[in-house]
Amino acid sequence: MAVKEWMVIARLALQFFTILPTAKTIQWTEKRTAKALYFLPWIGACIGAVSYGLFLGLEWLGVSTVTTAILLMLAGGILTGGLHLDGWIDVSDAYFSHQPREKKLVILSDPNVGAFAVLSILALLALRFSGINELINIESINLVTFMSVFVLPRIVAGWILLWDQPAKETGLASYFQKGSTERQKWIYAAMSILMIAGLVYLMENKAVVLIGAITVFIWIKFYRAQFGGITGDVIGATIEGGETLVWLSMWICYLFGTV
Repeated sequence: MAVKEWMVIARLALQFFTILPTAKTIQWTEKRTAKALYFLPWIGACIGAVSYGLFLGLEWLGVSTVTTAILLMLAGGILTGGLHLDGWIDVSDAYFSHQPREKKLVILSDPNVGAFAVLSILALLALRFSGINELINIESINLVTFMSVFVLPRIVAGWILLWDQPAKETGLASYFQKGSTERQKWIYAAMSILMIAGLVYLMENKAVVLIGAITVFIWIKFYRAQFGGITGDVIGATIEGGETLVWLSMWICYLFGTV
């Protein structure tokens, strides 16, 4: 594939997964959309680098850890335009409805938000704030930490989006899969394994990956049981829940001195 076409696909990925308006005049096709998943982990790496730069700036200015934690949380949400947070809210809304699977899929597409969904997002952000704030107090966070937080959940999101069964024939998850090929799936798998291996090698608390792997297994069983497969909202919830999980795991590992 020509370099120019890859640049177009990269712009599509930035347009979809961030707030950057980089592809307003580019034609979206199934093949281009599917290949945009190659860039999802790398977009996470860019968000991690920007967040780390913000952290260093706030640390240099002597900003309190509480304010720093809040601003870091806001930065991630702003850079993605709240896209993935919406997925967490919708999944929470559907789950706490305690309705049959078919009804839950309808609720995922409903723009209205229930009380339990609001409580769920507040709990998610409170846990994330706790992890960031406590981690900053224990030890200065390095670049690898930020990369792990934003890259690992996106690797998982891309993996399940390519390999798992969509919950319905229409929707975002189904659209991404229509243009994917077996070759693309295996290339993505190889790329993601190399990225994970690199992060594991560099990170101090390698138990974070084990905690994440166990949680991913539980998460897959959960959304399959609730919705019958993946949806765009499940992907968003995977990323948001994953970021919070990595922050908390890092903090717990530092707290108990786990290697």
